Amino acid sequence: MTIGENDDVLIPTAVWHSGTGAQGPSTATLAGSGRHGGGGAVGAFGQRAEPPLPPPAPLVDSVGDIAGLRPRRRRRDGGEVPGADVDLIDALPRTDDEPLPGQRASWPTVAAWLRSGKSAATRRARLTDLAKFVRWWAATAPGAGLWQVSEDVLVAYAEQLGTGSGHAAGLTRGGASLADATVKRHISTLKSLYGYAVRRRVIGHSPAAFVDTPEVGKVGTTPALALNEAAALVRGAQKIAERHPVDAAAVMLLATLGLRAGELEGLTVGRLERDAGHWVIRFRLKGGKNIAVPLAAEVMTLLRPLMTGRAPGDLLLLRADGRSFDRWRQQTALRRAARAAGLDLAKLTPHVLRATAATLLRAAGVPVDVVQELLGHASPVTTQRYDRGQTALDGHAAYQLTDLLTTQQPTSGSGDRTAGTSPEVTTSTDASETPATARPRRRPPRHRGAQPLAGRLRKPVDPPRRKR
Repeated sequence: MTIGENDDVLIPTAVWHSGTGAQGPSTATLAGSGRHGGGGAVGAFGQRAEPPLPPPAPLVDSVGDIAGLRPRRRRRDGGEVPGADVDLIDALPRTDDEPLPGQRASWPTVAAWLRSGKSAATRRARLTDLAKFVRWWAATAPGAGLWQVSEDVLVAYAEQLGTGSGHAAGLTRGGASLADATVKRHISTLKSLYGYAVRRRVIGHSPAAFVDTPEVGKVGTTPALALNEAAALVRGAQKIAERHPVDAAAVMLLATLGLRAGELEGLTVGRLERDAGHWVIRFRLKGGKNIAVPLAAEVMTLLRPLMTGRAPGDLLLLRADGRSFDRWRQQTALRRAARAAGLDLAKLTPHVLRATAATLLRAAGVPVDVVQELLGHASPVTTQRYDRGQTALDGHAAYQLTDLLTTQQPTSGSGDRTAGTSPEVTTSTDASETPATARPRRRPPRHRGAQPLAGRLRKPVDPPRRKR
């Protein structure tokens, strides 16, 4: 095969033009390295590649015009996200060389990526995470743009978020480090942005593609209420129903369905309907999936007054001034119900009730797939992070080790301990008793694994020395 002067030879990552001689290619069109598609690189067999894709065009003048991202300029103005975050993103370059020479336009891509979120909650989370990164990047490398970020930059960003160091310390309350799950979410957001930019052929590769995210533990960190506390909170909601009907309904829905704050806020009257003899509520999950969940009679008692005379498109829960019942207003409702129930809870949020719902159901033996369906988790692994109920804690190895070290006797298994208490131990002070009779009297071990350990620990105890 003879290569002519005008023939193009495709080599990895570049198109080499044979007419340039042995010194190398005169032009190398990298795959996807063009501003919006590379201008049509030459492919194999001499055929032209697909024409360049049009640049992203979100068809809005501000990211604040995107549904769910209305900026909040002052208190109680109906805004949904901080106005400072909207202004920060809107200040990104909209055309090349603006506002700084050499800058690449990033605002159109970012705005289109934000608008592509499947739900308002997703769009808000994206905006919050990206605004934090833009602030960090501006402090770390003033004048650099989003398309100048490298893999090493993102690795440093993740490390600083996880340790509360560097410029990331100024982005968190009190300079505290973020939990592994939160760091993973921030990096996942950037993976989504840069992956979107690659797909739209704005950049050639994603700097976040190979950035490792922290390993998230198998046990969730969000605290959960005990069964008696959760039951008392429900009774508190029923007590405030006459004076604060919207608050009572919100608390009941959060407690009995484990809804996310965004899911509760977006519920409309038309999502409640009769189906096969049941009252069901249909809501949209974070990923965009719609599910139907049945409502118990106790819940419907609080919801019926809110449905009377309302249009299907009206929000089910509203503040007194007509604004949406957002996560901050939901926390106020939870505090009211807690006070009515006589509960003194330091931190009570919608997500605490979501963790409570999963924890109590798993502790009661409800299968993982059933709990997963209720909570709308995409993966059962997420649901399994809530397998940390009272039974698991009562029989925890920490209790068993403490008993071994303090009494030289193994614990009798799960169900003997509660947090902060020790099992009753009856001992004899008579030195003439044999070690077998002097041992603490406990219930027989329930776990098979405790038996061999008990056998190995049954050694004679030295009698106390007599005083001379």
